[in-house]
Amino acid sequence: MWKVLFIVGAFVTLVISRPQGPPELPEPYEYQYEVKDPEKDLFFDKNEIGDAAGKVTGQYSVWLPDARLMTVSYTVDGESGFVPKITFQENANPFSG
Repeated sequence: MWKVLFIVGAFVTLVISRPQGPPELPEPYEYQYEVKDPEKDLFFDKNEIGDAAGKVTGQYSVWLPDARLMTVSYTVDGESGFVPKITFQENANPFSG
C-alpha cells in the first residue's frame, strides 16, 4: 500500500514540476561600448550581436602595456560552444583617428 502511494505521489510531483508553456526562444540583441582614456593609456572596446537562432558573434579589443592591440573575435553557438580567434596588432595606437 505504501509503495503504491509513494509511486503515485512521485508521479504527481513529476507531472506538476514539468515546465509550463512553450519553450523560450532567444531574443535578437546587439550592444557595443568603447573606453578611451589617453591620459591613462587606457583603451578597450567590445561589440556583440545575438540572433534569433541563438548564435552570438562579437569581438573585444584591449590595448596592452607593450603597445600591442589584442583583439578577440568569437562566435558562440549550441554545437561548437565558444570559438575565439585571437590576433595582435604591433605598435597600435587606438587614440589616433
